[in-house]
Amino acid sequence: MSLPDSGDIPAEWERSPLRGDEIGLRHRDAELAVRAVKATIAGEWELALVDSIDNRFSTVHPVGRVDGREQAVSELVSFAEQVDRLRSERDEVLGDEIVREVRRGEKTKV
Repeated sequence: MSLPDSGDIPAEWERSPLRGDEIGLRHRDAELAVRAVKATIAGEWELALVDSIDNRFSTVHPVGRVDGREQAVSELVSFAEQVDRLRSERDEVLGDEIVREVRRGEKTKV
């Protein structure tokens, strides 16, 4: 599994271009992306939220690590769904708040 199938991706998200050992999804309307980067030779992947402001700079918020590319793809889809849920519950939510909520709720396996 290299990228999520289009039918598996939440409606407001799209696949990001592949860059080496990195896979990701980006939000169509918000300046948010979720990505997984191969972190070790042993096959661990590091998940992160990328929050861009006016395309001037980006802040990378690490979320955790998973074992293997297939699990990384699955977790990216889950992470994007969680971002949508949090954004729908609040008028404004910052990147670090999203990461804190994801970690607190242990919604992902990372």
